[in-house]
Amino acid sequence: MDNEIEKTIRTLMMRSTPRPLLYFDVEIVEHCNLNCKSCASMSCLAEEEFLDIEEYERDINRLSILANGEMHHINILGGEPLLHPNVCEFLYLTRKSFPHGIIHLITNGLLLNKQNDDFWKSLRDSDITLAPTRYPVKVDYDIFENRARDEGVKYRLFGSQLQDGYWFHPTMDLSGWRNENHSFLHCWQANNCAVLDHGKIYPCPVVPNIRHFNKRFGTDLHVSEQDSIDIYQVDTVEQIMRFLAHAVPFCRYCNTFQNRQCSWALSKKEIGEWT
Repeated sequence: MDNEIEKTIRTLMMRSTPRPLLYFDVEIVEHCNLNCKSCASMSCLAEEEFLDIEEYERDINRLSILANGEMHHINILGGEPLLHPNVCEFLYLTRKSFPHGIIHLITNGLLLNKQNDDFWKSLRDSDITLAPTRYPVKVDYDIFENRARDEGVKYRLFGSQLQDGYWFHPTMDLSGWRNENHSFLHCWQANNCAVLDHGKIYPCPVVPNIRHFNKRFGTDLHVSEQDSIDIYQVDTVEQIMRFLAHAVPFCRYCNTFQNRQCSWALSKKEIGEWT
C-alpha cells in the first residue's frame, strides 16, 4: 500500500511540475477516416478541415525561436494526418524548425499503402518516426514496419491509449461544476498532451476540439482565453511550461474520476460516449 501511495504522490508532483523542454501535438487534420467511439480529439464529430501550411510555418517558427530550437518531442497527428494533401511539407517544416529531438507522425495506418516514394523520402530525410497506432481493424501493420525498414525510416507502434483492444477516453460533466484542480491532478492527460492549435497551446486535445462536440450536440461547454496560452504573447518557453503545469478553467467540465477504459468500437456519435 505504501508503494501505491508513493506512486500516487510522484504522479501528482509530475503533473504539477513544469517540464524543462517543449513538447506538443499538432493536429494537421481535424477529421478522420476511422470512426472511433469516444475519441478524445472528437475527430469522429468533426467536419472536413485541414490546417493551413503557411499558418503552421509561422507558428512552428515562433515556437522554435522561443525554445531556441530545443524540444523533447512533437507529435504530428489528426484526425488522420495522411488525409492532408501537404503532409510531407509539414514534416519538412517541423524538422527545419527543430533540428534535434523526437518527431512522430502518428497515423491509424489505413492510408499507408497509398503513399508514394516522396512520402517515405520526407520521413527519412527529416528523421521523423512513423508511428502507427495498431487499431483492431483489417490492416496488416507488419507490412508497414517492413516497408519502413526497407526505406530506412524509423518506426514504432504508438498506442498508450489503445492496448489489448481497450481505449481510454475522457468523461465530460456538462454541468461544469467539477473542481478544476482536482480534475487536473487526476487527469491522465495533465501536463502530458499539450496541443498547438492556431497560435495557441492548449493543455489537452479536449479543450480546442470541444467545438466539434458543442456543434454536434448543441451544448455550450465554454472555452475562455485562460484555457490556452498565446505563443505570440509570451517571451520565453518557460512561460508555456508553467502554464501547462496548472489547471485551466475548462477542467471543471472533466470528470477525471470517471475517465474509463472501454472496448474499442465504432462511434454512433451519441453524446453518451463522452458523458
